[in-house]
Amino acid sequence: MTDHDDTALKPRPRFKPRASARTQLALAGFVWAIGALVLGVRAVAWLAPVSAWPLLAVLALALGALKARFILEPTARKAIARIERRGTEACAGGFLSWQSWLLVIGMVALGHALRLTAIPRPTLAVVYGTVATALLIAGRLYWRAAFKRA
Repeated sequence: MTDHDDTALKPRPRFKPRASARTQLALAGFVWAIGALVLGVRAVAWLAPVSAWPLLAVLALALGALKARFILEPTARKAIARIERRGTEACAGGFLSWQSWLLVIGMVALGHALRLTAIPRPTLAVVYGTVATALLIAGRLYWRAAFKRA
């Protein structure tokens, strides 16, 4: 019996949900879209009562486009390559590396902490709108990669 045969006899972990690369790409796109939705809804709610909302909204959109182009799109491309390297039937939750999961948790905590500060809501709306825009723009790369595999 060869080493390859020995590894084939090892039992698969029972509680490790597996998913294809396409599913993992769609999960990543979904997570980014949900994050964008949550942040975008808050940003709109905070900007609605402000008379300068059009200017602030344009600022958030412009900054978001820049953030997507120079920060989140390269990050998404690396994550897509990582998911594709992992192949089919990898752990579903592994569409993000453990470091990326820590970053997501840290960003959620930071967003919550910012809401607890005295920073004016219109200012936070620009920050939230910037991140929401960047997530939507860069998140399209996950969807494109997922549907390219169809």
